[in-house]
Amino acid sequence: MEQQLTTRKEKQPLRNQAEQSARLVDHLLRWRYLLAAVIFILLVAFKVHGSSLNMWDAYVSEYADGQKSSLIAGEPRGVRSDEWLVQTPFSLSQTQTGLKTHNDVITLNGQDMVVGYNSPAWNLATLAKPFTWGYVLLGKEYGLSWYWNLKLIGLILFSFEIGLIVTRRNKYLALLASVWIPFSSALQWWFVSPVGDLVFFGLGFLVGIYNYFYYHSSVRRRVICAITAVIMASGFVLVIYPALQVPLGYLILLFLILLEFRKKIKLDKWDGVLIGGALLMTAIIVGGSLYGSLDSLKAVMDTAYPGKRVSLGGDMPKRDILLFLTNWKMPFQDVPYSNNSEISSFYQLFFVILPLSPFIFYKKIKENIYGFVLFVYCLFNLVWMSVQFPTIFAKLTLWSYVPEQRAMLSFGFAAVLLSLWFIDYLWNRQAKIPMMAWLGALGLNVVLYFFVLYTGNLRLYVTRMDIIGVLVVATVLIVALFKRWRTLFVLVLLGIIMVSGAFVNPISRGVSAVYGKKLAVEVEEINKKDPNQLWVGERLMYGYLPMLGVHTFNGVAFTPDLEAWKPLDPKGKDTFIYNRYAHINVEVGNQTPVLELMQKDAIIARLSPEKLKEYGIKYAVVYKPLEPLDTPTIHFEKLYGPDQNGAYIYRIND
Repeated sequence: MEQQLTTRKEKQPLRNQAEQSARLVDHLLRWRYLLAAVIFILLVAFKVHGSSLNMWDAYVSEYADGQKSSLIAGEPRGVRSDEWLVQTPFSLSQTQTGLKTHNDVITLNGQDMVVGYNSPAWNLATLAKPFTWGYVLLGKEYGLSWYWNLKLIGLILFSFEIGLIVTRRNKYLALLASVWIPFSSALQWWFVSPVGDLVFFGLGFLVGIYNYFYYHSSVRRRVICAITAVIMASGFVLVIYPALQVPLGYLILLFLILLEFRKKIKLDKWDGVLIGGALLMTAIIVGGSLYGSLDSLKAVMDTAYPGKRVSLGGDMPKRDILLFLTNWKMPFQDVPYSNNSEISSFYQLFFVILPLSPFIFYKKIKENIYGFVLFVYCLFNLVWMSVQFPTIFAKLTLWSYVPEQRAMLSFGFAAVLLSLWFIDYLWNRQAKIPMMAWLGALGLNVVLYFFVLYTGNLRLYVTRMDIIGVLVVATVLIVALFKRWRTLFVLVLLGIIMVSGAFVNPISRGVSAVYGKKLAVEVEEINKKDPNQLWVGERLMYGYLPMLGVHTFNGVAFTPDLEAWKPLDPKGKDTFIYNRYAHINVEVGNQTPVLELMQKDAIIARLSPEKLKEYGIKYAVVYKPLEPLDTPTIHFEKLYGPDQNGAYIYRIND
């Protein structure tokens, strides 16, 4: 008896400590929106962001007096050129040129900023792009910080809410979701891209719609949810990236069909006003934005790439479906046979659930409807990646827009949601799965993991010790899941997620990597004295110069300008080369002017002095002396250089 009392006394402090921890978590969750707002304001105030803009230190390395690197920690990612070379430069260029819907300085005749990577502008479309509001309201430095932090904090909050939905309001599993989704490798490598945007908007829309009905008794909450749904639905459409919009659109539709309390709600007059108003506002934002960009959209649809691309499925190696096993290594060592972004994915438990699905769903579909629908959705994505479909099916369902690599992302995202549902099912619903069944699933997964890691391209990337480590960690995770060792499971899973995602993007402050350079200061000074002139830049200057607000002949063309190439291709024989989304490179020299396709999204224009003059180009940033190119009618005057990177600035005089 005395021993039992002693044991109880020993356990009491532990129980009290657990209760105190639970109360602390409850308080933090209750005030999560206020806490998020405070953190967001502080991060923006200090201009903190995760952009890889410091990649420009490798190409424009000389800082002006008093300027220094903005990198605080981590490593800028060269492979994320869509971010530091395209999307962020588009946004920064907008802040330098008046936030116009049509940016006149990117390429010869400018680019449409509704079509061009969701850039900030004074137009209706910006209402549906909340992470660009900072550029409009606060300028380039605070705007860049606003973009990164609003998206990350928003993803955390929306992921928590979607976790509540799929786990039947289990706040602790929802808290796990708030880390699992936003810090997944796929989202971190594709953070500033249509992938990150569409997951953000998709989650936000589902949360807005679900909570509208969940909190139906509160008019105030209905108003907030209706506004959220309008912004998120409009944003989702205006991303204009059907490769992921189509599969995520189907997933959203399935969730809407499954709203379990939709038939229990009695609609009132406020619903008529709010739902009708939401539909009207969404139509105005989307319709008004797209109407003004119809010509640009048509031009994009008619491109050789990506407009003419048609996918039929079946073109993805089966073993690549398990690439999530190597996500943990990619922040620290690049993949030698591909690029890190393309093979990044979501760590998930689908292949643990797959062999157990008969025990889970047989005669139990109705009570497990969320899990069943997510399971079927994942299966379809797997089939699409593995089997070629008839053209008519692909086009009728719009899956012809979905390359297998993007179906992989939608599969992984849905598999995370399914995994969250399954954890709740296993831990909180008295689920009965025979030990021999889950041990069999464990064995099957270990064998499958070993096969994938030890064969094919991955064998070029992972060592034997890596393979052993992955198998051991996966075994511990799966055993902890089924033995209901909750703390161990959560700690191992969070370790995998954070190692895979938290170290992908750097931590930086401000934009000195662009504007703090000697070259930038010189270009801006010349542009100030002689504005509105046409520039050209060799190498990566096509991405750098527009950020400085100068009109740049070459740049990144979302919308191809067929007329711009007539001086080089008067008969239109090379239309296939330049009728595409393209990074436009330029070389200045004595060679015969020519256009050449470098890869599916990059071309090079080799320009002679005569072509420079014909285009009206007055300034050039190049990497060699141009005096030898002087002609009786064209004189190259050096204004700057060479600097440490070999860059010169020349004025082209008649």
